[in-house]
Amino acid sequence: MSNINSFLQKAFDSANLILPLSSISYQLVKVAKSNSYVETLGENADSLHLWIKNSYEEEFQSAFEKQVRKALKRLNVSYARLAFDTTHEPFYGKTRGLSIFDTSPDKKYNGEFKFISVCLITRNKQIPLMALPMIHGSQTRLVIELVKYCQKLFKKIRLALFDRGFYIAELIDYLEAEKINYLMLVPEKKGKIKEYLQETKELGKYKHQMKYTKEKGSWKPKTTIVICKQIGKDSNGNLLDWIFASNINFRTRAEYVHYYKRRWQIETNYRVEDESRIKSKSTNYMIRYFYFLVSLLLHLLWIVNKNLKYYAPFKKYLDNIEQELLFDYLKLRHI
Repeated sequence: MSNINSFLQKAFDSANLILPLSSISYQLVKVAKSNSYVETLGENADSLHLWIKNSYEEEFQSAFEKQVRKALKRLNVSYARLAFDTTHEPFYGKTRGLSIFDTSPDKKYNGEFKFISVCLITRNKQIPLMALPMIHGSQTRLVIELVKYCQKLFKKIRLALFDRGFYIAELIDYLEAEKINYLMLVPEKKGKIKEYLQETKELGKYKHQMKYTKEKGSWKPKTTIVICKQIGKDSNGNLLDWIFASNINFRTRAEYVHYYKRRWQIETNYRVEDESRIKSKSTNYMIRYFYFLVSLLLHLLWIVNKNLKYYAPFKKYLDNIEQELLFDYLKLRHI
């Protein structure tokens, strides 16, 4: 696959290496399809890991962006509805650092790597656009970087959807300043939020001031808190109250909930990407990040293929490109 080889070539561009692209591509797809560890199924994992460590995450991002731009052009997408989320990759071990986070006691693993990702949501396509590796204290900066990245990709961001983990004053300040429509779940049911909830019968909208400090300065952005009471039910059959921060003025509760639920399409992406997750035993965040991006790339290429060429289930698609890469690897094409 020329797109995979192109991604690898650009990702390792600064290393000035003559890379065995066909070999690397084949090994990566084989491991992804098997949902296994590079160290178990891949060849020359030590050499690949050394190349990754000597590279820069900005190069990986630039290589992935190139493939995203190519895909968006082929799919003729210019306007965006976006979903932002955080995904986790299990880590087993005692090692800790800025990029490895502790987990709750109920998890089977005691550590995890985290990635903030953004996905394009359309009627029949959920396109991964980028993911950035998290370190402790980096969430706000990274999500704003992703918003800026998407502003460069599209003519206009029509809607940005965020779960409760992104209810951050500085992020809301940026979205308001850039006039980006957003819908964000609010986690708090205390203080003023609790008062708004008590005052609302069905649909309530309240101007709400937030506050954050940065670089010895203090800012007070404003948003609208939207209360949608008793719409939908939880797993126990209880009526739900939805609390959003937003700058969108819908008339009904149902509209707010309907548009927010479109963010859940990103969960479909994770289930697909889990089928091609390239695992590694490495504690190096660059290595884990590189393999995470390769998984996203395979998902992206599958979406382009099924929309412009033919439909195949994701696993079958991986079978097809593994075979194609194997022919390249063994130099049997045209024989």
